[in-house]
Amino acid sequence: MRYPLLFKPLRIRNVVIPNRTVMPPMSTQLGTVDGRVSDAQIAFYRARATGGTGMIIVEFCCVELASGQSEPNQLALESTDHLRGHRLLVNAITAAGSVACLQLQHGGAAAKRSLLKTSTTIGPSDIFSRKDPSKQTCKGMSHSEIETIIECFGRSAELGIKAGYQAVELHGAHGYLLTQFMSPRSNKRDDVWGGNEAGRLEFPRRVIHRVRQAIGNRPLIYRLSADEFCEGGLTIEDMERICPILVDAGIDAIHVSTGVGPESFDKVLDPMSAPDGWRLPYSRRIRQVCNVPIITVGQIRHPDTAEQALRNGDADLIALGRTLLADPEWSNKARADDADAIIPCTSCNFCVANGFAENSIRCANNPATGRELNGDIPQLTTGARAVVVGSGPAGINAALNLATAGAHTTLLESQNRLGGGLIVSAAPPFKDKLERYRQYLIRQLQASTVAVELEANTSQQNITTRQPDIVVFATGSRARPHSFSGLDSSNSCDAFELLNSLPSHALPAPDAGPILVLGGGETGCETCEALIAQGYKVILSSRSPARQLARSAEMIYRNDLLQRLLASPQLELICNSELDNVHKGIAQLRASDEVLNRAISYCVLAQGRDREHRLHDALSTPSTGSNFECALIGDAHT
Repeated sequence: MRYPLLFKPLRIRNVVIPNRTVMPPMSTQLGTVDGRVSDAQIAFYRARATGGTGMIIVEFCCVELASGQSEPNQLALESTDHLRGHRLLVNAITAAGSVACLQLQHGGAAAKRSLLKTSTTIGPSDIFSRKDPSKQTCKGMSHSEIETIIECFGRSAELGIKAGYQAVELHGAHGYLLTQFMSPRSNKRDDVWGGNEAGRLEFPRRVIHRVRQAIGNRPLIYRLSADEFCEGGLTIEDMERICPILVDAGIDAIHVSTGVGPESFDKVLDPMSAPDGWRLPYSRRIRQVCNVPIITVGQIRHPDTAEQALRNGDADLIALGRTLLADPEWSNKARADDADAIIPCTSCNFCVANGFAENSIRCANNPATGRELNGDIPQLTTGARAVVVGSGPAGINAALNLATAGAHTTLLESQNRLGGGLIVSAAPPFKDKLERYRQYLIRQLQASTVAVELEANTSQQNITTRQPDIVVFATGSRARPHSFSGLDSSNSCDAFELLNSLPSHALPAPDAGPILVLGGGETGCETCEALIAQGYKVILSSRSPARQLARSAEMIYRNDLLQRLLASPQLELICNSELDNVHKGIAQLRASDEVLNRAISYCVLAQGRDREHRLHDALSTPSTGSNFECALIGDAHT
């Protein structure tokens, strides 16, 4: 076996975990509005258990919704009314051979106020609004309120055992209530529940004792942030002292995460630029001071990384997180030494940005995620013929799905390589995970029955003469025409064109002068970073103010991108500006009432693109006499 350590069982108290893979708790929002488990949720977790995951830690379950609910549709275990769904969920997980673990949580000051039945959030200390210091946003808990919440943790743990959970995890990470009491940045009390480190640990210690009483000899896990990465917060040095105290209080394993929300959310949910396994040094340091199993998490995408982490002593268990959203069969494929078939997670955070927008977990690379009840792809009529135009991710996936459905499928790509817009998306710095996904799609095509034609003729006539039954248009987008005086193909290009052909695109030498990038959207900012990485000085002209740069980008990635870009000495940013003209290498810009002249060597236009649906429109018009079904997908559709 290529990964002997990864698939070695591990015993924690009375439970044997069949391998070292763990699904960490991730909110799915698939529950009901009153905190019950739904059928869709059961199907979601069943897929990950069937995929060979050793232990599944079910998403955070609130111990008291009235004061601690953190998200819509968050699970709860407050009474026997919640038991039926949890029992069904546990049965689905354990029947597939995985260990079912329940995570207990209370949001504290981080609870969502609009969902609460209390007048404000509660926490260790009073908090007042920064905008309006007279407005209290969090009420410091009284002694009796603290005792009540401790009992809520114990009651939910007891119900979890009745539901059949084999282990329990306490959510003491990311800025929720347990963290708030532990951290000096949020606990300003001077009584038994604060005042010094021992006092700040009293609430977590009491919760541990009460939950231990509830669960008996079953494993009790504590999830924590090894470093909060914010001013006044807990550091790794603090946690090296604290973790042995938690173990002495009754913890059987520690689940090492990082960060708090929202101050250091990029350390909770990594941006695409975060390197593989970057948290491993933190879990290793915790492991060196504790004599219990350590779970590590974050940016572990490939089985090689997981196996090496175990071999190096960085951790005892590997939590896969978004990796299992992309591919629930990760463990089975790794065990079968078929890592090339694993759908790679690109850390695009579509699961957060789009999933919550739809009130359901989603994955850009795996459309089945959150839709497990929809079932398998239905079969087409025998002998069906399909043509897919365009080999971006939408086109390739459409071709693969059509082939799976039984169609004789041909994929037409006008370029000499596969990938379409994915090539462009992967071109800027720190986006190499997208190239991994492109290579995965190419491997899937090579292993399929899809006939691929590069530099293909995609004319109407060529498509119709193939007599297809289905034609899917994944034709992407096209450059918008411009009317800037002085710009032509000799001194300018579209940003998409540039990124599609880097590093071979014909640009002036870096010492010829700065390159002007027009457009402060996500593509414009990424183009600037790509040019800077090649040694160019760049002038970024944006019609919008600086606060709106890359405004359509996913939040975590956007913050990371702008932090790097705006810190570069090779960038000149000119906001609220328009280009008037370019003449003899001088760009004339208007910024408010001021006219600015800048010497430039080249100009890149990043002012948006239009959907390319002309071929679809021509072939789907009834007057053409086409007798095939047409579908428009991907960027061509949206």
